[in-house]
Amino acid sequence: MAPILLIWQLPQILLGIMVRIVSGARFMRRLGPSMVFAWRSGSGLSLGPFCFVPQDASERMIRHECGHSIQSRKLGPLYLAVIGLPSFAWAVLRRIGFFRDASYFSFFTEKWAENEAETLF
Repeated sequence: MAPILLIWQLPQILLGIMVRIVSGARFMRRLGPSMVFAWRSGSGLSLGPFCFVPQDASERMIRHECGHSIQSRKLGPLYLAVIGLPSFAWAVLRRIGFFRDASYFSFFTEKWAENEAETLF
């Protein structure tokens, strides 16, 4: 990783390292600029180059999380505010019953991640 990219994504990278340590996620593979880790959670999370997916994640889910990783590269320190928090809120709201009729991928953060994944892969 280029030093400038390390600085640009520093908040996400530090959080990704902490999540990796605390969760005990195991390395699965590299995909593009991302490192994919399997963890026990049933959902995905992307922080900088770290993509955490369920152990039985589909290829689409893995690529989608890597799409978020690309967003992190583009947005740098803005990623957590522009993508991370809204994406988390969207997932929580859907889980508790709001917006059930809308596609998960209709939300701007998720649609953008899908587009990044399609472009990269």
